[in-house]
Amino acid sequence: MLIAELPQPLQEEFERTAKLVYEEEGVKRAIVEAAELWLAQHRERRLALIETERLENDQAYEQLRPELERDHGGQWFVIAHGQLQDVGDSLEAVEHLAPEAHGRIVMQVGEDQPAEVEFGWQMTFN
Repeated sequence: MLIAELPQPLQEEFERTAKLVYEEEGVKRAIVEAAELWLAQHRERRLALIETERLENDQAYEQLRPELERDHGGQWFVIAHGQLQDVGDSLEAVEHLAPEAHGRIVMQVGEDQPAEVEFGWQMTFN
């Protein structure tokens, strides 16, 4: 259940218009429609953020790759927000880093970038 307060004039106009457009179930249908539109709008923004961060992370990796290979062979690292977050001796040592990132690179130095990349939400690309 969702409970929200709208400013009185907005609520009155919303209810009046929703009933004109959708009749009896007007308010409920209009709220569902408004929520779907809002989510679609923010989904596009989130995808743009993910793509931007992915490009930043890929660029950071390419710049850091020689140093990582030279100084950290076999260790694990995390790149997020376009920066190296840290290097550790195991996946467990670094996997907790930057959980809020829209995308991140978690790899072992010397291994090729994995074919499967997890973005931290319910979607996986192969």
